[in-house]
Amino acid sequence: MKKAALFLLGFGLLSFSSEKLVKVKLNDKVTIYIPRSFTPMSKQDMELRYESYRIPMALYSDPSRMVDFGVNRSYSRWQPEDIEMMGEFYEASLMELYDKVTFINKGLKEVNGHQFVFFEFQSIVNPENEFQDKAKKYTYLMYGLSEGTTYLFNFTCDLHLQNEWQVVANDIMNQIKLKD
Repeated sequence: MKKAALFLLGFGLLSFSSEKLVKVKLNDKVTIYIPRSFTPMSKQDMELRYESYRIPMALYSDPSRMVDFGVNRSYSRWQPEDIEMMGEFYEASLMELYDKVTFINKGLKEVNGHQFVFFEFQSIVNPENEFQDKAKKYTYLMYGLSEGTTYLFNFTCDLHLQNEWQVVANDIMNQIKLKD
């Protein structure tokens, strides 16, 4: 019985981590790979779920709408030689944004010949009133620079889904193509 349960658990995790990624070219500079089951979020869904004055370049969700991947950009003054300082700035911003942040991994890495700042973490936002629950999330962020533009790649899901999606998040992030 224990062997059957372990087999089913392993098969279930494998099925998530091996979901086929499909290529999506967002523009001449950005190409991403996302799970085949992900679909673009409607503008209405974006507005309901993400507060921002700027609509993301792209925002996708899984069929359950509990796992999201998005791409956004901002026109900034960061230069490639400032990437370490940019990482420190965004890390400080993350620490202020959430009530609790536990980093799994963070730093600089090269993906397809391009330097990125990355943060993989678990976060908690405490409720502001008795009608809300704690928001517990798993998030993987990567920031990249290209010709005066900062690109943000964001994978997020509820914390209880982390074990099912962490490998996929890493696969997505490790296939991003950002051109100068």
